Amino acid sequence: MSFHVQSKDLLGRVGTLKTKSGAFTTPHMFPVLDPYHQILDPVFYEKAGISAVMTNAYLMRRGQRGSQPIDVHTTLGFSHSIATDSGAYQILEYGKVEVKPWEIIDYQERINTDIGVILDFPTGFRSDPKRARWTVDETLRRADEALDSVTRRDILWTGPVQGGVHVREVERSAAEMSRRNFAVYALGSPTELMESQRYDILVEMIVAAKKGLPPSKPFHLFGAGHPVLFPFLVALGCDLFDSAAYALYARAGRYLTSEGTQLLGDMHEFVCLCPVCIDTTPIEMLGAHPKAREERLAQHNLWACFSELRRIREAIRRGRLWELLEARARVHPSLMDCFDQIRKHSELVEPSSPIVKPHGIFHLSASSEERPESMVYRGRVSRSVQEKRKIVLALPGRWRRPFHEDPRYQVISNTFDDHPNISICYYSPSWGPVPIELDETFPIAQTEGRDLGDPTLYKSKAEGVARFVRNLRPRSVILVSEGDYGRHVSTELVKTLGKRRVAVLDGEKMKPQSLIRSVNRRVRRTS
Repeated sequence: MSFHVQSKDLLGRVGTLKTKSGAFTTPHMFPVLDPYHQILDPVFYEKAGISAVMTNAYLMRRGQRGSQPIDVHTTLGFSHSIATDSGAYQILEYGKVEVKPWEIIDYQERINTDIGVILDFPTGFRSDPKRARWTVDETLRRADEALDSVTRRDILWTGPVQGGVHVREVERSAAEMSRRNFAVYALGSPTELMESQRYDILVEMIVAAKKGLPPSKPFHLFGAGHPVLFPFLVALGCDLFDSAAYALYARAGRYLTSEGTQLLGDMHEFVCLCPVCIDTTPIEMLGAHPKAREERLAQHNLWACFSELRRIREAIRRGRLWELLEARARVHPSLMDCFDQIRKHSELVEPSSPIVKPHGIFHLSASSEERPESMVYRGRVSRSVQEKRKIVLALPGRWRRPFHEDPRYQVISNTFDDHPNISICYYSPSWGPVPIELDETFPIAQTEGRDLGDPTLYKSKAEGVARFVRNLRPRSVILVSEGDYGRHVSTELVKTLGKRRVAVLDGEKMKPQSLIRSVNRRVRRTS
């Protein structure tokens, strides 16, 4: 087994997971197949580029009772990587299964699975703390029993983390499971949370699990199969998913998109251009034979899932996963709650994000303040300027980047850039204080931002400017004020340094040459 990561952004990563039957790209969703009722021809998976699927080893064993186990690749007619579940979902649904943990390990080895799962004991959504603790302990006991039973090391074995909504139990489960050498780790019991759209709790469960697990191993979230959630789950570090939702939704006439679910009967035309939708209409599909309609809807639903996964992988490669989250969060209030919850964990996300990216970033809204680049910049800007001079000249950092090339203020920047007694600092709506030394560095010069006109944000940024200037310990500050943001900067500078040390020039009314003359007069007075 090998798991190689090629690109990272936030906690998301693009990687390659290799099994004994082949390799596939992550993030990846395993379409869950019913071993005895497949609605799609295996040829479809080849056509769609789906190189790994999942089925239920417990159901296969029950269906083949009394006969020799058959290679799962033969059963499914699929030659690439196959993951098998152990029956834990049936425990969650029915309370028990008729198989022992060691028996399902043995069976998965005999059917030649590529990725196997031990028979854990799901916590579920409604378990109280005492029950949750027991399910964690029981899963750990079964993990030890399973590892003692394993004879095939060419199979990738998965260690599930339990604990349900009880975050401390999830943390304990992850810490304990990480001490056991599994190739893959997974988080169980999220299905009911996703169905009830309690994404805020789901975020806390994932974060609790990720903190305790080794980052070098792939992380599987059981039961996640709606494309609307994929960007958020990937951003939290989920590499693998599995779901039969594509088929279950198709049976109910439900059409998956990256922005939610639609009923086929409510649609007038398909906006998707997948091979299923390109040459038909919702009315035509509704009129088809039920079996044909179910098959075509299932195909579309998988195209929708894997199209979104491709979009996510490209966003990671381009360093634009945060922008994708900001866009998807506006699809539904529950997704905005999910995004808000992720933003609370920015300190966990920041160390995993690249400091420099292949493309510039977008500063779109107040939520951009929690993106890793913003956090890194705020933490480092105060250490970026070593040379302290007598005067700080604060200029507006407007729409043009780098700021010193802004047509309105370029001549002023050029005039005082090399002045022995002046340090130039721009105040930017996106970044706050930007010393001229950083004006052409990433991500300042590569940011596409906008002035949000938010007084709260102005005040926060102005406070950052005042802190930065105070650390430079100048004798005086000359502020070229422009707009409401400039007035907030003026207020905070006076509050921090005192009125006598701050001179304010009106950048909206004064022409560049007048500003230069005013700055020179104040420099002479200071000297």
